Amino acid sequence: MVSDVPSPPTYSDEFLENLRFEDPDADIILCSCDHQEFRVLKLYLIKVSPVLGELIQSASSSHHANATRPLPSIHLSDSGVILSSLLTFVLPIPSVLPSTIEQTMMLLSAAQKYQMDPILSHIRAVVGSQDPPFIRPETAFRVYSLAQTYGLRQEALHAARTTLNFPFTLQDLESELSTTPGVYLHELWKYYQKVRAYLTLDLTAFRTTGIPSEMLGQTCRYGTVTWLGEYIKSIEESPALFDITQFHMFFSRHANVWGSYCQCAKIPNKAIHVFWMALTNVVHGCMTKMRSDSVDSDVSGN
Repeated sequence: MVSDVPSPPTYSDEFLENLRFEDPDADIILCSCDHQEFRVLKLYLIKVSPVLGELIQSASSSHHANATRPLPSIHLSDSGVILSSLLTFVLPIPSVLPSTIEQTMMLLSAAQKYQMDPILSHIRAVVGSQDPPFIRPETAFRVYSLAQTYGLRQEALHAARTTLNFPFTLQDLESELSTTPGVYLHELWKYYQKVRAYLTLDLTAFRTTGIPSEMLGQTCRYGTVTWLGEYIKSIEESPALFDITQFHMFFSRHANVWGSYCQCAKIPNKAIHVFWMALTNVVHGCMTKMRSDSVDSDVSGN
């Protein structure tokens, strides 16, 4: 489904650093940890952040205007790049995302830290509309590590689920060892094992009900049930194999082995679609059950 949320442009650090927030009617100055200043109207900040609202009130009440510092100022721990991007989501100007995964996670963390709930939801929506997706198999381990570092539970859970598309073998994880702390890899490994345990229970029940063969028929005396059972069993061992492409590969290998003796190639596309939807419902139902049983808390920090 195509998102209705427009994806904002992503610009370089230099672009964000050169964004000028010099409102002529400014009544507060935000100072970044790298000494950039942002002159803005405090009304926008107070409306979206109770944390900044308190800081603004404190700074304003203790400020004594003079020629060198006519406006009250607040010193924040965020960099100029992060504050620049954050302000584009707060002020009535086009939103701009930072250029790297880490900076995007820091942006989300800043919005969470300042309790900007509507802004945080907006940032998540536009990050989620990116193409390619922000959280995908190639980025999942990095995003998970950063999400745990910055206390972003929603991103940690999303990334953990995405790692299920990755085979959890030492060889496959070799490239992640240098970028993902061991403690986080261990958390993901435990999560992976629990997912497998849940899938084994649900898929075994699904496989033994006879539903798969009822949907696809038993047209092949050389093992329709066998190859289908092998495919379902493979998902229990490696959730990454729950993929329509992998399913068709199992299907094609069986048909190719038996050649003209096999009638499986004649299974109607509609029957294959119905089966795949039933299998998808089982897997998604398993994930829902995991959430209700708090298994997801292992990786989201709840």
